[in-house]
Amino acid sequence: MSQPNEQDEISRALDTIVGQYFAPPAEMDLRGVDPATFALGICYGFDRWQDVRVVANSRRDVATTAGHWDEHHPTVDFLRHAIGTDERALGHRQLLERAHPGCARCEAQLLRLSAFNLDQVDPDALPDAIDIELWLEFQPVDVTRSQAESAEISGPLHILGRPDDQSITAEHYGGLDWRITIRHPTARRAIVWINWTGNHITEHAVVFHNDLADLGTEAPETGAHPERVGVKITDPPEHG
Repeated sequence: MSQPNEQDEISRALDTIVGQYFAPPAEMDLRGVDPATFALGICYGFDRWQDVRVVANSRRDVATTAGHWDEHHPTVDFLRHAIGTDERALGHRQLLERAHPGCARCEAQLLRLSAFNLDQVDPDALPDAIDIELWLEFQPVDVTRSQAESAEISGPLHILGRPDDQSITAEHYGGLDWRITIRHPTARRAIVWINWTGNHITEHAVVFHNDLADLGTEAPETGAHPERVGVKITDPPEHG
């Protein structure tokens, strides 16, 4: 049985969290930095987040920084270090709030610099007008076949000796490239003759996989397209 003044498990866990995240400043936060690092830091920005945190937590360093910035505003280089979400940027902004608060000029400069920060760019904003042509070159473009081309070239082709159906189709891929698709429920191998416009005939051997044979071929000349397709099954259907 617990004693009246004994902490329960939840209270101990809360004390641990407070001790980790709300501890008083450590020695490193208050000791100051060497003069060279301090002078360069308030002019161009601190390279390490530890240094800027030390300066921001040191009354003497804050007072010295405030006196310097009263005569010379923070430089663009320093303000650029205050842009972002990392700990070093947070330290730079903290030092600005303590040593140079309420400066409209520096606030406007920070807003201007933030516009060039990729983390803060509006993803829905239109691209700059100067880059619009280059931007458009890299956008995806939908390509569709025209109705006339689909009806005259890529529709079902006639199979010799059989009624019109969807067993054979031809698809144009641009230039001389074509694909002939042949469907048959029992065929394994076949010889295909393609009668092209311009009185050209080509012969091809095909193999069926899952009742389907795909034949990639080239037209014999530019502008030629299949008019008729003949199919001769070379392997008889298997019997169980």
